Amino acid sequence: MTDEILEMTDEILEMTDEVLEVKDGILEMKDKILEYWDYRSSDYHTEYAKCMDEEMEIWKSLFYEILLTDKKIRAVEVGTGPGILAISLAAMGHDVTGVDLSENMLEKAAENARKKGVDVSLVQGDAEEIPLSDGEYDFVLSKYLLWTLPQPDKFINECSRLLKDGGLMMIIDGLWFQNPDGTEKESSRNDRFNELYSGVKPNLPLAKNNTPERITALAQSHGFEAVSWRFLKDYDAFLERNDPSGHSAGYIQPPHMILAKKKSQI
Repeated sequence: MTDEILEMTDEILEMTDEVLEVKDGILEMKDKILEYWDYRSSDYHTEYAKCMDEEMEIWKSLFYEILLTDKKIRAVEVGTGPGILAISLAAMGHDVTGVDLSENMLEKAAENARKKGVDVSLVQGDAEEIPLSDGEYDFVLSKYLLWTLPQPDKFINECSRLLKDGGLMMIIDGLWFQNPDGTEKESSRNDRFNELYSGVKPNLPLAKNNTPERITALAQSHGFEAVSWRFLKDYDAFLERNDPSGHSAGYIQPPHMILAKKKSQI
């Protein structure tokens, strides 16, 4: 009996070591991810700064279409970056919180919100462990976030946790780091990315083949219903019109939007 107990104890200790090793690896990846996005905050999306009003009108039009309400809602944009979507929602009169891992990005979002004269609550936090309360939000959204996450399943769970029953999740993303024929691009547009992400990107489940079908299946596997998706062709045209070379380098097809509702528990 003693030998069996010792053997079981050894197995438990071995499993604990493996769990701690995985956790340490994820934390190390997130440190590099944070370092990169802190660095990118100085120039991310600045090529569109001169046409922010035009971009905001595109998002407002989309939100009017998908929210189907004139009532004030509570919304969270996770991975808000410079805050354009959150600011657009706030300009419509909604109560909006923007969450980002990068404090530097949040400073950019705060600056943009001041310029547009809107109030957005900004919170530093991890998309896989969002520091907000359960079941208090009507709408949770993200743009170009999912591919960056080591554990996208955790983010989907967090969206479900934050949403009220029947609340709406919107995920916008794209096909990155690949050529139209499906082969992988040899390098990124900037050396800092290559330096910090060389050991990270291979471990990101949705950095490759981040298709709308995969995200749809992910949402459904976490209990979301009424899942649909479409390409954002108007936004793609805006990007190409205002930054042709950047659009050509970064996009092989329009960004895709996935919509999903949290099931009612009643």
